[in-house]
Amino acid sequence: MGTINNRRRNYLLRVKLVSDIVEQHYEPGSYANSYYKVWRKYVYPQYPMCYRTMLNYVSTPVPRELRQPEAVQLRLWEE
Repeated sequence: MGTINNRRRNYLLRVKLVSDIVEQHYEPGSYANSYYKVWRKYVYPQYPMCYRTMLNYVSTPVPRELRQPEAVQLRLWEE
């Protein structure tokens, strides 16, 4: 994927944040930690959106360049 414009990049960053919350709390087969309960308890208070929007976010693939944190090595002295 080429360069991402700012609007698309911000959308994908939001998708990543919501997906990370869901991934952290969702447990398949557990009603207490179903997608609906995770949305109600963790996602909705932080990111007000409808349940269907959250499901769309979870199913949206995030490019690898946004998945990895931007790690920059800082140097004290130039060699």
